[in-house]
Amino acid sequence: MLPDAKVPLLIAHQIPALSGIQQGAVLTKIIGVFSAYTRNAIREGQVPEIRKCLSMAGVLYKNGSKGLKNAIESVFLYSISPFLDSPIKSYLPVSLRQIRHQIILNNALC
Repeated sequence: MLPDAKVPLLIAHQIPALSGIQQGAVLTKIIGVFSAYTRNAIREGQVPEIRKCLSMAGVLYKNGSKGLKNAIESVFLYSISPFLDSPIKSYLPVSLRQIRHQIILNNALC
């Protein structure tokens, strides 16, 4: 499992533009910054960057702690969800597509 303290370093290593993420910040804040960067890449149509971000989210989700998984589900997926009715959806890792689908179903049942 990926230690929470390493999350900002891993994100910064893969996405140098996010190297300013504060070490020791709360996971939801870290993922919030990552989400904003991803949304901006989507708005600007930067397909290689979009793919990198969505792939990174999948890796973080797969290898992360329960807290990180929760942040990916509640912050990241919620944040980019409005953009996922477009072809961008195909870049989302299968694991995150399944989680998103599950969230949509749960919201529909409420």
